Amino acid sequence: MNNNLLKIAFISLSLFLTACGGSSDSSTEVTDSSASEGSDDSSASDDSSDDDAQDENAGLDVDATLFLTGENVSIDTVSCTLVNGTQTLCYEITSKHTAEEHDMGPWCPETIYDTAEEGGLWFDKGEINDLDGAFIENLATYYDDPGFKMYEDDGTVRRMETAEECAEGADPNIEDKYTNMCAQCLPEWVSTQVTYLIPITPIKQDEPVELSDGPTLEVAGVEYGPSVRGLAFNGVRFDHPADIDIILAGYQIAPVDDAGGHVNNSLGYHYHGDTGMTTRIEQSDGHAAMIGYALDGFGLYAKLDDNGNEAEDMDECRGHNDDTRGYHYHVLSLESNEFLDCFYGAWAE
Repeated sequence: MNNNLLKIAFISLSLFLTACGGSSDSSTEVTDSSASEGSDDSSASDDSSDDDAQDENAGLDVDATLFLTGENVSIDTVSCTLVNGTQTLCYEITSKHTAEEHDMGPWCPETIYDTAEEGGLWFDKGEINDLDGAFIENLATYYDDPGFKMYEDDGTVRRMETAEECAEGADPNIEDKYTNMCAQCLPEWVSTQVTYLIPITPIKQDEPVELSDGPTLEVAGVEYGPSVRGLAFNGVRFDHPADIDIILAGYQIAPVDDAGGHVNNSLGYHYHGDTGMTTRIEQSDGHAAMIGYALDGFGLYAKLDDNGNEAEDMDECRGHNDDTRGYHYHVLSLESNEFLDCFYGAWAE
């Protein structure tokens, strides 16, 4: 592989990590939705109901009490301007990108003999794989590319082990030693704080806007919406898709944990998919659980309802309307490498 290709691949790895064991689909229910004082109880039941029937352009106001505010998440009310020029009020949500209701990690196994419990998940080809030692050992076969060998002769997996390696491994002027390496950054290596604006009362626009998939996947001349899809109730962001192909071009793997998240050296922890491990607001009518809010203020709900079915009447942004929840979205699952790819709502500039 020539140096230019390596440089491109690792520039993308930097972007992926910046915006960007064994799987578990356990979900939690919240019994007390008054999370404004930092409750870490991830068990809840809430109908998100409203007395008035919602028309197709209306959504429920954002309920700030559903967020797990406290040491890692704070919320203020501020004036803001939406992309359509509307002057309104927004919640200013400041997050340290820390998940309190589930473990963050593991990601890369230590050896090719490790089990699924000692590694994270890798999503590609429309499927999710446990990143155990055997998967690392068989990467060359999985990708039909003999260039993959991400372990030493003694079975030790080549992975980032320090904050310095995490930073250098994502540097555009990458050294050859970071090829064929399992990319992981640990939460304790990174201290971050990011502020997001979400309109309190969402406004649906006439036409959808395509969301950015990150710099390496954008097409020149297209005007995109935000790259961040929304926030989980713990304040961790639902991020844009990973550019898997260009990451693999550098013979890298950048796994997520069982919750669909991983860490980078500047942004901290963030999600690339919903696996059912974040705080969920169960719906008494069997509708899919609520998992957070999109940046345009409309509610984000899981892909499947209590019976394992997907909504049938969704628009191109995976949104639809009902009398209980108003207009809202349903996210895709982790293997799709996407939450949703367009907004109908107006987000804050």
